Amino acid sequence: MLSLFRTNQFFANALLVIYALLIWSPSFFISQAALSSDGTFIFDTLATILPATGSIANSLIAALLALVQAIILNLMVSRYRLTEEITLFPGLFYLLFMGFSGSFWTVNPLLIANFFLIFAIIELVETYKEFSSADRIYNIGLFIGIASLCYFSYIVFLVSAWIGIGILRAIRWKERLILLFGFFSPYFLVFTYQFWNDHLSDFISQEIGSNFHFFSYSPYRGYDDLITLVLVMTMLIIAVFSYKLYTYKKKIKIQKIIDLLYWGIAATIISILFQAQINVQHFLMLLPILAIFVSINFVHMSRQWSEILHMLLLAGLLIWHYIPLLKI
Repeated sequence: MLSLFRTNQFFANALLVIYALLIWSPSFFISQAALSSDGTFIFDTLATILPATGSIANSLIAALLALVQAIILNLMVSRYRLTEEITLFPGLFYLLFMGFSGSFWTVNPLLIANFFLIFAIIELVETYKEFSSADRIYNIGLFIGIASLCYFSYIVFLVSAWIGIGILRAIRWKERLILLFGFFSPYFLVFTYQFWNDHLSDFISQEIGSNFHFFSYSPYRGYDDLITLVLVMTMLIIAVFSYKLYTYKKKIKIQKIIDLLYWGIAATIISILFQAQINVQHFLMLLPILAIFVSINFVHMSRQWSEILHMLLLAGLLIWHYIPLLKI
Protein backbone atom coordinates (compact mmCIF):
# COMPACT_ATOMS: atom_id res chain seq x y z
CA MET A 1 0.00 0.00 0.00
CA LEU A 2 2.77 2.42 0.92
CA SER A 3 4.27 1.98 -2.56
CA LEU A 4 1.28 3.83 -4.02
CA PHE A 5 2.49 6.98 -2.26
CA ARG A 6 6.14 6.57 -3.25
CA THR A 7 5.80 8.99 -6.14
CA ASN A 8 6.48 12.64 -6.96
CA GLN A 9 3.39 13.11 -9.13
CA PHE A 10 1.19 15.88 -7.78
CA PHE A 11 -2.05 14.28 -8.96
CA ALA A 12 -1.23 11.22 -6.88
CA ASN A 13 -2.29 13.37 -3.92
CA ALA A 14 -5.81 12.33 -4.93
CA LEU A 15 -5.02 9.00 -3.26
CA LEU A 16 -4.83 10.87 0.03
CA VAL A 17 -8.57 11.54 -0.25
CA ILE A 18 -9.25 7.81 0.08
CA TYR A 19 -6.66 7.52 2.86
CA ALA A 20 -8.21 10.41 4.81
CA LEU A 21 -11.68 8.86 4.55
CA LEU A 22 -10.23 5.57 5.78
CA ILE A 23 -8.65 7.23 8.82
CA TRP A 24 -11.83 9.19 9.59
CA SER A 25 -14.21 6.28 8.86
CA PRO A 26 -14.69 5.24 12.52
CA SER A 27 -16.15 8.67 13.27
CA PHE A 28 -18.94 8.01 10.75
CA PHE A 29 -20.14 4.91 12.64
CA ILE A 30 -19.08 5.45 16.25
CA SER A 31 -19.91 8.54 18.27
CA GLN A 32 -16.84 10.10 19.85
CA ALA A 33 -16.75 11.53 23.34
CA ALA A 34 -16.83 15.30 23.13
CA LEU A 35 -13.49 16.89 23.85
CA SER A 36 -13.05 20.62 23.55
CA SER A 37 -9.80 22.54 23.72
CA ASP A 38 -10.11 26.13 24.87
CA GLY A 39 -10.17 28.19 21.72
CA THR A 40 -9.75 31.92 21.40
CA PHE A 41 -11.27 34.72 19.37
CA ILE A 42 -10.94 33.40 15.81
CA PHE A 43 -12.02 29.83 16.51
CA ASP A 44 -14.89 30.88 18.76
CA THR A 45 -16.12 33.10 15.92
CA LEU A 46 -15.86 30.25 13.40
CA ALA A 47 -17.54 27.81 15.77
CA THR A 48 -20.81 29.68 15.43
CA ILE A 49 -21.13 28.62 11.77
CA LEU A 50 -19.67 25.09 12.05
CA PRO A 51 -21.77 21.90 12.31
CA ALA A 52 -22.12 20.50 15.81
CA THR A 53 -19.10 18.71 17.25
CA GLY A 54 -19.53 14.96 16.84
CA SER A 55 -21.68 15.23 13.73
CA ILE A 56 -20.66 13.55 10.47
CA ALA A 57 -20.62 16.95 8.76
CA ASN A 58 -18.14 18.27 11.32
CA SER A 59 -15.92 15.20 10.86
CA LEU A 60 -15.97 15.59 7.06
CA ILE A 61 -14.92 19.23 7.33
CA ALA A 62 -12.09 18.23 9.68
CA ALA A 63 -10.99 15.51 7.24
CA LEU A 64 -11.00 18.03 4.39
CA LEU A 65 -8.93 20.55 6.38
CA ALA A 66 -6.40 17.87 7.35
CA LEU A 67 -6.25 16.67 3.74
CA VAL A 68 -5.43 20.15 2.46
CA GLN A 69 -2.73 20.50 5.14
CA ALA A 70 -1.31 17.11 4.12
CA ILE A 71 -1.03 18.21 0.48
CA ILE A 72 0.68 21.46 1.52
CA LEU A 73 3.20 19.45 3.59
CA ASN A 74 3.93 17.26 0.56
CA LEU A 75 4.53 20.32 -1.60
CA MET A 76 6.76 21.90 1.05
CA VAL A 77 8.95 18.84 1.58
CA SER A 78 9.21 18.35 -2.19
CA ARG A 79 10.11 21.99 -2.83
CA TYR A 80 12.90 22.06 -0.27
CA ARG A 81 14.18 18.53 -1.01
CA LEU A 82 14.17 17.44 2.62
CA THR A 83 14.38 13.81 1.47
CA GLU A 84 16.48 12.21 -1.25
CA GLU A 85 13.36 10.60 -2.72
CA ILE A 86 10.30 12.74 -3.36
CA THR A 87 7.21 10.99 -2.02
CA LEU A 88 3.80 11.71 -0.58
CA PHE A 89 4.88 10.33 2.79
CA PRO A 90 4.75 13.60 4.77
CA GLY A 91 1.07 14.12 4.02
CA LEU A 92 0.34 10.42 4.39
CA PHE A 93 1.83 10.28 7.88
CA TYR A 94 0.15 13.53 8.88
CA LEU A 95 -3.21 11.91 8.09
CA LEU A 96 -2.14 8.68 9.77
CA PHE A 97 -1.14 10.54 12.93
CA MET A 98 -4.57 12.17 12.93
CA GLY A 99 -5.81 8.68 13.73
CA PHE A 100 -3.95 8.68 17.05
CA SER A 101 -7.08 9.97 18.77
CA GLY A 102 -10.75 10.18 17.91
CA SER A 103 -10.71 13.70 19.36
CA PHE A 104 -8.55 14.78 16.39
CA TRP A 105 -11.42 14.09 13.99
CA THR A 106 -13.43 17.19 14.81
CA VAL A 107 -12.86 20.77 13.76
CA ASN A 108 -10.95 22.21 16.70
CA PRO A 109 -8.78 25.29 17.38
CA LEU A 110 -5.50 23.45 16.78
CA LEU A 111 -6.56 22.04 13.41
CA ILE A 112 -7.31 25.57 12.21
CA ALA A 113 -4.11 26.95 13.75
CA ASN A 114 -1.97 24.30 12.01
CA PHE A 115 -2.73 25.97 8.68
CA PHE A 116 -1.06 29.16 9.85
CA LEU A 117 1.80 27.25 11.47
CA ILE A 118 2.60 25.52 8.17
CA PHE A 119 2.39 28.83 6.28
CA ALA A 120 4.73 30.42 8.85
CA ILE A 121 7.28 27.60 8.39
CA ILE A 122 7.18 28.01 4.61
CA GLU A 123 7.66 31.77 4.85
CA LEU A 124 10.53 31.28 7.31
CA VAL A 125 12.35 28.87 5.00
CA GLU A 126 11.87 31.24 2.06
CA THR A 127 13.92 33.91 3.85
CA TYR A 128 17.09 31.80 3.48
CA LYS A 129 19.79 33.84 1.69
CA GLU A 130 17.30 36.52 0.61
CA PHE A 131 18.84 39.97 0.97
CA SER A 132 15.54 41.63 1.75
CA SER A 133 12.79 39.56 3.35
CA ALA A 134 10.83 42.16 5.28
CA ASP A 135 7.54 41.04 3.73
CA ARG A 136 8.13 37.37 4.52
CA ILE A 137 9.26 38.09 8.07
CA TYR A 138 6.17 40.21 8.62
CA ASN A 139 4.06 37.32 7.31
CA ILE A 140 5.75 34.89 9.71
CA GLY A 141 4.73 37.03 12.67
CA LEU A 142 1.28 37.58 11.19
CA PHE A 143 0.62 33.85 10.72
CA ILE A 144 1.81 33.01 14.23
CA GLY A 145 -0.33 35.82 15.64
CA ILE A 146 -3.42 34.50 13.84
CA ALA A 147 -2.62 30.93 14.98
CA SER A 148 -2.39 32.09 18.59
CA LEU A 149 -5.78 33.76 18.20
CA CYS A 150 -7.09 30.27 17.38
CA TYR A 151 -5.26 28.46 20.18
CA PHE A 152 -3.19 30.43 22.68
CA SER A 153 -0.20 28.03 22.91
CA TYR A 154 0.85 28.78 19.32
CA ILE A 155 2.35 31.96 20.71
CA VAL A 156 5.44 29.85 21.57
CA PHE A 157 6.25 29.57 17.87
CA LEU A 158 7.14 33.24 17.99
CA VAL A 159 10.20 32.17 19.99
CA SER A 160 11.12 29.43 17.53
CA ALA A 161 10.64 31.87 14.64
CA TRP A 162 12.90 34.39 16.40
CA ILE A 163 15.59 31.71 16.73
CA GLY A 164 14.88 30.35 13.25
CA ILE A 165 15.56 33.71 11.62
CA GLY A 166 18.95 33.70 13.34
CA ILE A 167 19.61 30.19 11.99
CA LEU A 168 18.72 31.05 8.40
CA ARG A 169 19.97 34.63 8.20
CA ALA A 170 22.46 37.06 9.62
CA ILE A 171 21.06 38.75 12.71
CA ARG A 172 19.38 42.06 11.87
CA TRP A 173 17.45 43.65 14.72
CA LYS A 174 15.28 45.54 12.28
CA GLU A 175 13.94 42.20 11.02
CA ARG A 176 13.22 41.05 14.58
CA LEU A 177 11.10 44.18 15.07
CA ILE A 178 9.25 43.44 11.83
CA LEU A 179 8.53 39.93 13.14
CA LEU A 180 7.03 41.37 16.33
CA PHE A 181 5.08 43.96 14.38
CA GLY A 182 3.60 41.20 12.22
CA PHE A 183 2.68 39.17 15.31
CA PHE A 184 0.92 42.04 17.06
CA SER A 185 -0.93 43.25 13.94
CA PRO A 186 -3.89 40.83 14.25
CA TYR A 187 -4.00 41.50 17.98
CA PHE A 188 -4.21 45.24 17.32
CA LEU A 189 -7.12 44.72 14.92
CA VAL A 190 -8.97 42.44 17.32
CA PHE A 191 -8.28 44.73 20.28
CA THR A 192 -9.65 47.68 18.28
CA TYR A 193 -12.76 45.73 17.32
CA GLN A 194 -13.38 44.59 20.89
CA PHE A 195 -12.75 48.07 22.29
CA TRP A 196 -15.18 49.56 19.78
CA ASN A 197 -17.84 47.07 20.91
CA ASP A 198 -17.01 47.57 24.61
CA HIS A 199 -15.83 43.96 25.07
CA LEU A 200 -12.12 44.55 25.51
CA SER A 201 -11.92 43.43 29.14
CA ASP A 202 -13.88 40.24 28.35
CA PHE A 203 -11.59 39.53 25.41
CA ILE A 204 -8.42 39.94 27.48
CA SER A 205 -9.87 37.67 30.16
CA GLN A 206 -10.77 34.99 27.61
CA GLU A 207 -7.66 35.30 25.44
CA ILE A 208 -5.07 35.33 28.20
CA GLY A 209 -6.64 34.78 31.59
CA SER A 210 -8.63 31.68 30.63
CA ASN A 211 -5.84 30.12 28.54
CA PHE A 212 -2.75 30.83 30.63
CA HIS A 213 -2.20 28.64 33.66
CA PHE A 214 0.87 26.75 34.79
CA PHE A 215 0.66 22.94 34.90
CA SER A 216 -3.06 22.79 34.15
CA TYR A 217 -4.31 19.53 32.65
CA SER A 218 -7.74 18.14 31.82
CA PRO A 219 -8.89 15.00 33.65
CA TYR A 220 -7.41 11.71 32.45
CA ARG A 221 -9.92 9.84 30.22
CA GLY A 222 -8.54 6.31 30.50
CA TYR A 223 -6.79 4.04 28.05
CA ASP A 224 -7.65 6.11 24.98
CA ASP A 225 -5.62 9.05 26.28
CA LEU A 226 -2.82 6.73 27.36
CA ILE A 227 -2.56 5.09 23.92
CA THR A 228 -2.53 8.51 22.23
CA LEU A 229 0.21 9.70 24.58
CA VAL A 230 2.32 6.57 23.95
CA LEU A 231 1.95 6.87 20.16
CA VAL A 232 2.87 10.57 20.06
CA MET A 233 5.80 10.10 22.45
CA THR A 234 7.07 7.17 20.37
CA MET A 235 7.10 9.29 17.22
CA LEU A 236 8.71 12.15 19.13
CA ILE A 237 11.49 9.90 20.44
CA ILE A 238 12.10 8.55 16.94
CA ALA A 239 12.40 12.09 15.62
CA VAL A 240 14.71 13.27 18.40
CA PHE A 241 17.12 10.36 18.00
CA SER A 242 17.14 10.55 14.19
CA TYR A 243 18.81 13.96 13.93
CA LYS A 244 21.96 12.51 12.36
CA LEU A 245 19.88 10.64 9.78
CA TYR A 246 18.04 13.84 8.83
CA THR A 247 21.17 15.95 8.43
CA TYR A 248 23.95 13.54 7.35
CA LYS A 249 25.53 14.61 4.05
CA LYS A 250 22.72 17.10 3.44
CA LYS A 251 23.09 20.58 2.01
CA ILE A 252 23.56 23.42 4.49
CA LYS A 253 20.10 24.79 3.71
CA ILE A 254 18.44 21.46 4.50
CA GLN A 255 20.40 21.15 7.75
CA LYS A 256 19.22 24.61 8.78
CA ILE A 257 15.59 23.74 7.96
CA ILE A 258 15.85 20.60 10.08
CA ASP A 259 17.30 22.67 12.94
CA LEU A 260 14.44 25.15 12.90
CA LEU A 261 11.91 22.29 12.86
CA TYR A 262 13.55 20.93 16.01
CA TRP A 263 13.11 24.35 17.59
CA GLY A 264 9.43 24.03 16.70
CA ILE A 265 9.30 20.79 18.68
CA ALA A 266 11.06 22.47 21.60
CA ALA A 267 8.53 25.32 21.53
CA THR A 268 5.64 22.86 21.63
CA ILE A 269 7.11 21.12 24.67
CA ILE A 270 7.45 24.49 26.42
CA SER A 271 3.78 25.23 25.74
CA ILE A 272 2.78 22.25 27.89
CA LEU A 273 3.93 24.22 30.93
CA PHE A 274 1.50 27.13 30.67
CA GLN A 275 -1.53 26.22 28.54
CA ALA A 276 -4.67 25.91 30.65
CA GLN A 277 -6.64 22.66 30.66
CA ILE A 278 -4.41 20.70 28.30
CA ASN A 279 -5.87 17.56 26.76
CA VAL A 280 -4.70 15.17 24.04
CA GLN A 281 -5.73 17.59 21.30
CA HIS A 282 -2.72 19.67 22.34
CA PHE A 283 -0.49 17.14 20.53
CA LEU A 284 -1.90 18.37 17.22
CA MET A 285 0.69 21.14 17.46
CA LEU A 286 3.40 18.51 16.96
CA LEU A 287 1.89 16.52 14.12
CA PRO A 288 3.00 18.57 11.07
CA ILE A 289 6.65 18.50 12.16
CA LEU A 290 6.55 14.86 13.32
CA ALA A 291 4.97 13.85 10.00
CA ILE A 292 7.90 15.42 8.12
CA PHE A 293 10.49 13.73 10.30
CA VAL A 294 8.90 10.27 10.37
CA SER A 295 8.44 10.39 6.59
CA ILE A 296 12.22 10.79 6.26
CA ASN A 297 12.71 7.70 8.45
CA PHE A 298 10.43 5.67 6.20
CA VAL A 299 12.16 6.86 3.04
CA HIS A 300 15.44 5.55 4.45
CA MET A 301 13.95 2.17 5.44
CA SER A 302 13.93 -0.83 3.14
CA ARG A 303 10.68 -0.99 1.18
CA GLN A 304 9.71 -4.27 2.82
CA TRP A 305 10.10 -2.98 6.38
CA SER A 306 8.41 0.35 5.62
CA GLU A 307 5.39 -1.50 4.16
CA ILE A 308 5.16 -3.82 7.16
CA LEU A 309 5.48 -1.07 9.79
CA HIS A 310 3.01 1.21 8.04
CA MET A 311 0.45 -1.58 7.66
CA LEU A 312 0.83 -2.60 11.30
CA LEU A 313 0.31 0.97 12.48
CA LEU A 314 -2.64 1.60 10.16
CA ALA A 315 -4.34 -1.70 10.97
CA GLY A 316 -3.70 -1.26 14.70
CA LEU A 317 -5.29 2.20 14.71
CA LEU A 318 -8.36 1.08 12.78
CA ILE A 319 -8.88 -2.00 14.97
CA TRP A 320 -8.52 0.13 18.11
CA HIS A 321 -11.13 2.64 16.90
CA TYR A 322 -13.55 0.00 15.59
CA ILE A 323 -13.48 -2.17 18.74
CA PRO A 324 -16.56 -0.37 20.19
CA LEU A 325 -18.60 -1.71 17.25
CA LEU A 326 -17.69 -5.25 18.31
CA LYS A 327 -18.98 -4.55 21.84
CA ILE A 328 -15.66 -5.73 23.32
